[in-house]
Amino acid sequence: MSAIGKLRAGIALSGLAVSLATTGTAYAQDDETDDSGAPEIVVTGTLIRGTEVVGSQTIAVDREAITQQGSTTTNEILQLVPQISNTFNGRFEVDPRGITGAGVSIQRPNLRSLPGINSASGGTTLVLVDGARVTPVGIQQSAVDVDIIPAAVLEGMDVVTDGGSSLYGADAVAGVLNFRTRRSFEGVKVDANYGFGTTLSHFDQWDAAVTAGTSWATGNAYISAGHVRRDAVLNGETDWATGEIYDADGNPSFTNTQCIEPVGSEIRYFFFGAGWTNSSQAPGAGVFPIGDACDHTAAGTYLPKLKRSNVFASLSQEVADNIDLRVTAYWVKRDLSLFGYPRGYSTPAAAPVFPANPTIGQIHSSLGGIGFSFGAHPDYEESSTRIGLETWGVTPELNIDLGGGWQVSNKLHVGRSTNFQRTPGVNQALAQDYIDGGELNPINVAAADIAVINDITDFETAQDSIHEFTLVRSVADGPLFALEGGDAKLAVGVEYQGSSAQYRAATNRTGVIGTVPYNRAERHAKSVFGELVLPLADWLDVAGSLRYDDYSDFGSTTNPNVGVKIKPFSWLQLYGHWNTSFNAPNAIDTAARPVGRFVCGIYSPGQGPQDPFGKWDETGTCAFLAEGPNEGLRPQTAESWAIGFEATPGNFRFGGQFYSIDFDNVLGAVDAGNADTYVTNPELYFYNPSEAFFAEFLSGLANGAELAEQISFDDIALLVDRRTSNIEAAKLEGVDFHVYFNTPTSFGNLSLGLNGTKQTKSVRISAGEASNQLGLGTPELTATAFAGLNAGPVSTRVTVNFSGKYTSSNPDFLGNDVTVDPFVTTNLFLGYRFEEDSGALAGTSLRLNVDNVFEETPQRIMRGTPNTITYEGWTLGRVIKLGISKEF
Repeated sequence: MSAIGKLRAGIALSGLAVSLATTGTAYAQDDETDDSGAPEIVVTGTLIRGTEVVGSQTIAVDREAITQQGSTTTNEILQLVPQISNTFNGRFEVDPRGITGAGVSIQRPNLRSLPGINSASGGTTLVLVDGARVTPVGIQQSAVDVDIIPAAVLEGMDVVTDGGSSLYGADAVAGVLNFRTRRSFEGVKVDANYGFGTTLSHFDQWDAAVTAGTSWATGNAYISAGHVRRDAVLNGETDWATGEIYDADGNPSFTNTQCIEPVGSEIRYFFFGAGWTNSSQAPGAGVFPIGDACDHTAAGTYLPKLKRSNVFASLSQEVADNIDLRVTAYWVKRDLSLFGYPRGYSTPAAAPVFPANPTIGQIHSSLGGIGFSFGAHPDYEESSTRIGLETWGVTPELNIDLGGGWQVSNKLHVGRSTNFQRTPGVNQALAQDYIDGGELNPINVAAADIAVINDITDFETAQDSIHEFTLVRSVADGPLFALEGGDAKLAVGVEYQGSSAQYRAATNRTGVIGTVPYNRAERHAKSVFGELVLPLADWLDVAGSLRYDDYSDFGSTTNPNVGVKIKPFSWLQLYGHWNTSFNAPNAIDTAARPVGRFVCGIYSPGQGPQDPFGKWDETGTCAFLAEGPNEGLRPQTAESWAIGFEATPGNFRFGGQFYSIDFDNVLGAVDAGNADTYVTNPELYFYNPSEAFFAEFLSGLANGAELAEQISFDDIALLVDRRTSNIEAAKLEGVDFHVYFNTPTSFGNLSLGLNGTKQTKSVRISAGEASNQLGLGTPELTATAFAGLNAGPVSTRVTVNFSGKYTSSNPDFLGNDVTVDPFVTTNLFLGYRFEEDSGALAGTSLRLNVDNVFEETPQRIMRGTPNTITYEGWTLGRVIKLGISKEF
């Protein structure tokens, strides 16, 4: 049969397979074998089996490296790759300070340090599991949480650091991460790990997993179940996450005014005969402070409390000599808890009620604005912010061998996720009513009836979302004809994606969100794609791919890729590529509406919002932030190219590449903590908004009507429009490099390695203004080096992670730029596996990890602006992890 005939036959069988798939039969992909029985692997970055990626760089993290890191969550594995800028040598979960009304609740990997990582609902780095998309999660996000894959079944992670939309569609702007699961498992294995901090003594975590599987002549099945628990770490338990700010003389102080001890002012009036005056020129009159500001930061969360349960199952079956079936399924439930300072309220200045018939010289006192915390009441109980997700997915794949090297792979994925976020709040209108009625005294909160306190704090900002996702994909690949360097190979495919999102929000009594109907949106995308690899000579390979995506809501897009690989010598290859990629708005962008939130008690005369234009009139004590999707969002697009080389002389392997990314229509939202954005985007900052403007603005928010009952426009010092829109662009360039050495010795196998990246250009364009962002907020250079030795049952590895110096995004208390010094951490792994002749201990492995051996801590910066980050970098200090595995 000709290649075209095989392709037609494959497409016919593909149609049958897809029909079966849509009735509920489950299929998935397994490794294929050629006539010699050797496995043909589908490589990340290409659709053609047994073919290397042509023109692009790939980074592989194998199971040994994962084990030696001692990761208890898949998110932690992202710390192994320097090119993933937001997790390497730092925080492996989303920063609690970023978990706000915008619904940012999961960490999305960010290859190449692309801007706006938390602005778009989707990611600009595509995350795959076994080569396919899976169901997204998130509140106002639609992204894959990599923790759906238990570490116990993870076989490895592949990273393609170049755009991949020509093969995979949306979201592959900066590259692709593919998490590979075990293909088979036989027997029973129990894994248990315990970790504790020595720098942060309150840090404590444990996890356990059980994996059981069996094989038969034509297949294998296994199931793995695991559970992780971790205690929270608060800012106050560290030495570097503080809430202090500094005045011009370098004196530290705190700024929060909703404190256990009331903070505010008393206004004293003097009667001089013709009337009353509070002028400080009159005897005993003037404004007198009450209390001292306090530190809310210390009670805030540094690392959230975590509970997570995972189940992952796999079934592989040879249906016929030429048909293989694999089905994988997962279920995950994850809950995060974030703690904070006891909630509070700030009163407006009370209108003075003067006594009748005063005498000259009489003094009358009236309260100005008072901030207080309900935590002053002995029976008050603080609630935590809770973020939860529960998700499941089933992914079947049916592979049909057509003979002659041709195969058709048909894949289906069906899944659903339910997500919630609950942020405790204060019913401000009710609090003021109780104050006006005399049932709550701001100066003596402890005297109030606890029922009054509970009534006021029976309030929350709540958000729910539901994602449903269906993927149907069919790909045929195989050889076409012989060329000098080997067979020309082709892959062609079709794909359908159906996604829906439901969203609801409420700022109201606790539980009211249960009565709020969901807003629902759907999206459908149909795609056709192809890839061709031409080995024109032994020393020259050329590849090209093209994909056309047609979306039901915003139209169509076509993205090409061209790659070249040249091998002038057997040990040296040169390569390069050019492509375009895109990140599309998601269904959640249509289903969700922006929400608002206010932060009160943080502004007062002399300590107001950043205002380079002098618009603030020093009234109002609250900031109001609007966050979430905006109308009319367009896809983010990118044009990328790279050139590089790879050399493998003897026991060495080294190489490098130069990359360039031109990123357009970037989704962004201004950062009110960054003084630059007040100047570059002044149209998004509104000082002392008028009543009409504030009312109109609230009308566009999902919880606007409820917020209108809670706060007056008079209380707003600054309104910041942080709704996401296509306001930016960026141009990024850099160099990747790596060197590896591996050799057997008389005392074991020795391996050495270095992998890193150096950004050489980072220009960000906002509102038409270009600014140089190179080394601003993130290091230009990140790298990891390791030395490992495997000697029989003993294995050891020392890893050094390096994050280079950079300039902090915010100045110090004198307004000066701050250089952040390099941050270097050292991790140690020791492992021992008992041999088969060890009796009852046979099959047992012991592990010891010491992370950040030398207890490096983040650099503290003396800040002068409230609510800015006082430290740069992130760590848990020294953490010791003990692990044991037993196979039966």
